[in-house]
Amino acid sequence: MKKHCKWWLLAGLWGLCLAQPPLHASQDAPSPASAGEGDFGAHLSGLREKAHNGDKAAARELAVHYDVEGNAPETSKWMSAYVSLAEKEANGGDVDSMLDLGKLFYTGSRLYPRNLEKARYWFTRAADSGNAAAQYQVAVMASKGTGGPKDEETASLYYEKALQTWRKEADAGDSKAALWAALVYERKLVPDSSPEKSVPYLLHAAESGNLTAQGLLAFKYRDGLGVPQDAAKAVEWFEKAAGRKDLGAVMELGMMYRDGKYMPPDREKALNWFEKGAEWKDPYSMAALADMLMEGSPSGEQAARALALYREAAAIGYPPAALKAAELLQNGKGGELDADEAYRLLRRAADATGDPKAMYMLAQVYYTRGDDAQGDSLMKASAQAAYLPAMNRMARLHLLPGSTLSWNPVLSYYYWNQAGELGDEGAASAAFWLLWGSMAALSLVIFLVVWRFHRFAVRRLAEQQKQEQESSDDA
Repeated sequence: MKKHCKWWLLAGLWGLCLAQPPLHASQDAPSPASAGEGDFGAHLSGLREKAHNGDKAAARELAVHYDVEGNAPETSKWMSAYVSLAEKEANGGDVDSMLDLGKLFYTGSRLYPRNLEKARYWFTRAADSGNAAAQYQVAVMASKGTGGPKDEETASLYYEKALQTWRKEADAGDSKAALWAALVYERKLVPDSSPEKSVPYLLHAAESGNLTAQGLLAFKYRDGLGVPQDAAKAVEWFEKAAGRKDLGAVMELGMMYRDGKYMPPDREKALNWFEKGAEWKDPYSMAALADMLMEGSPSGEQAARALALYREAAAIGYPPAALKAAELLQNGKGGELDADEAYRLLRRAADATGDPKAMYMLAQVYYTRGDDAQGDSLMKASAQAAYLPAMNRMARLHLLPGSTLSWNPVLSYYYWNQAGELGDEGAASAAFWLLWGSMAALSLVIFLVVWRFHRFAVRRLAEQQKQEQESSDDA
């Protein structure tokens, strides 16, 4: 739809340019709007003529156009025409048409229903014609039983065919084929696969500039998978990818220098890489940079910068950054106090990911606003997600007499005991003393009941003996 709208805008602007009369030109010239509409109408007429002459791309473009307009009959008509033309070309041996049909039936859309059986049929036709992508897809579908019976033998056969095709294409210089050959070995899809066998193909693809291959090769050198572990080579390949604005590589470089797990830590280099990622609007780099700025005792300027970075990362759509921005806005460490914005950020983080800390903090906000029911609901959800502060809070709430939650020492013991098993020594101690206190209280109750029964029995026995004595005296 966006593509169509863009085309429409360009067509309209082109129409304006053509229709704009020179100064003092005749007023009989057509208006810009009518000229633009006329040009687009002519374009549609041209597409119809091409489609009638067997152009499947024109038929599909018409189907998309009428779908955008909401004209269902015309959409169905031209989509059916596209499928018929593609099937005609595919039956004539055109492998691209076979692939197009396989993809169409595999994914499905509003324009055409999904049909996995037909998808597998057309992918198999393309695979048997030597297309590696189709061979791989047939193997995946056969291994999962998609669009037909599950058949491990067929899957193994087509994985091997795909590998051989990609290896042949890689030997001819195709870097994408080299990457796919490496991935077959990495995923152990054929017998005798190993991380070592993927290395020559990854090197081929990486040296040809393939970003995915460069990143995978960097990970292999970093972790020593199929190659000797070599942090310097990992950095070299990550830097090549980062030099082409691969944000994942930028983030990995920052973490390697920050954490010092694979080489000596270097705070300045870590900050530089995260700064570069932040300049390229990567929310992960923004949050990582803000985290480093808040380490230790940050200056007011550093804290304000961290808050700005968290806000920007949250606006891009990174929920953990929203949570951290909310914390700074609640405690004022970022130079601002804004409870309303903190609430909105916490709500965003809690709704987006169900983050237990966000739910806990949001529950605290609801408690301060007097909405205990909403606070209890969020606190319970956070505790059920094993967030220790929420588990401790729920345990206390079930013991407080003025709480909106029912008094229930059994649930209090449950929350404290679970928190203790997760490593909270204070909660474990509270669970122990609650259990001990409950047993002591129960023992006291039992003692009092037995003691009262004993006193009652002794009194009753004394009265009975007295009555018997009086009866004996009367006799």
